[in-house]
Amino acid sequence: MAYRRVSLIAAGLLVFATTLALHLRLGAPWALVAAAALATPPLFARYGAESRPYMSWLLLFALTLMAGAEAASRPWRETGRARRAALAVSAVALSLVALPGALQAALAGLLCALSWRRRAQDRGESRAALRWSLLLAAACVAVGLYFGARSPCRAYDAGYLAFRWPDRTGRMASVLALLWGDGIAGQIGNALSALGLVAALRLPAPRGLDEESARPAAFASWLARGLAAQLALTVVLAVQVALLGYYFIDRVFLHLVICRALLVAVGGWWLMRWLEARGGPPTRTALQALASGLAVFAVATAFVTLRTRAEDARSALPAGNEVPCAALGGTLVLDRPADTRDWAAGPNLIVRLAEDRRRCGADPSRDTRHVLATGDAGYRISAGRAPGAIPLEQCGREVILSWGALAARPPDPPLASSAAPK
Repeated sequence: MAYRRVSLIAAGLLVFATTLALHLRLGAPWALVAAAALATPPLFARYGAESRPYMSWLLLFALTLMAGAEAASRPWRETGRARRAALAVSAVALSLVALPGALQAALAGLLCALSWRRRAQDRGESRAALRWSLLLAAACVAVGLYFGARSPCRAYDAGYLAFRWPDRTGRMASVLALLWGDGIAGQIGNALSALGLVAALRLPAPRGLDEESARPAAFASWLARGLAAQLALTVVLAVQVALLGYYFIDRVFLHLVICRALLVAVGGWWLMRWLEARGGPPTRTALQALASGLAVFAVATAFVTLRTRAEDARSALPAGNEVPCAALGGTLVLDRPADTRDWAAGPNLIVRLAEDRRRCGADPSRDTRHVLATGDAGYRISAGRAPGAIPLEQCGREVILSWGALAARPPDPPLASSAAPK
């Protein structure tokens, strides 16, 4: 499916851009640690190939944070048009791909304004920086409000997925798992991410340092502050999501994976820098070796985790579905039983259909068939809609699987939608 390729490309660019930016500013060990922290949660295993813009959102969110930290680490007069343009493009693009992206982008621009005002030499420079930042924030919010008002999903009923207290369904646990790891590697990451939050308040201003040492310190300082501000915004958004009865599930809060990965890198870099400042050359050499070893351990752990998840996903697929390969060609209309919301019990039904099509070598045709998910994580195909089944809809549009693409179309007229199987 076409958009799955877009998601895979965005996921690859996310890892590449994050690794490159942190390598240039914080060093190779912490760039590798951040890349490993991105892969350790179920980021790529579950959402990396989604036919929705999750990965595009995460890519632009990370780019906006790092571009904002790079811009804020310099005075307004030294920022340059290229850096300001990079921040503006990433922030506006972030506002286009996700509804919370508008607020996230606006917040990044306002933090830059705070930095530029603090380091301005005169009122003219301060006003120019404030004017530019406020214009960027206003543009992001305006874009987000416009497309949010046009979204067909704003009245989507997801009350059964809303957060309820006490949390008997465990929805909060799945969200917190994006920010809090388990196991040995996860506990190390938790400690370093906590230090990253401390660094948001404790990193000193780079006065009295040479440029080579001052630039990473300023970048890390404003990146940590930006991440802390985004986490505070997330708490506000989480409260709104819970009050409005919208999805309170992990995919709505996927940006926490980016926050955790960057906080781990900043926290580790800050800790090593603090220890190096209090030791001699032998201590610095030992700490550099320790950082390199931690990076190797993080990458190895992430690799093993991804391999394990891939094997578990393959073994979770049910063994055979007694569906003739000839029935898998053409256009497939997805249905669900009227008495259940859990229409895709078990593995992802769309992925299962795509795998079966590939296995059968199904050819394109003009035929249209209906697919009904069954309780055993399988499905059955018929020429017409099964009795008691209703269309599977997303935001009021019927979901269909055409040849080579996932699409959505308006619901059929009542007579067509209630036709009995032929």
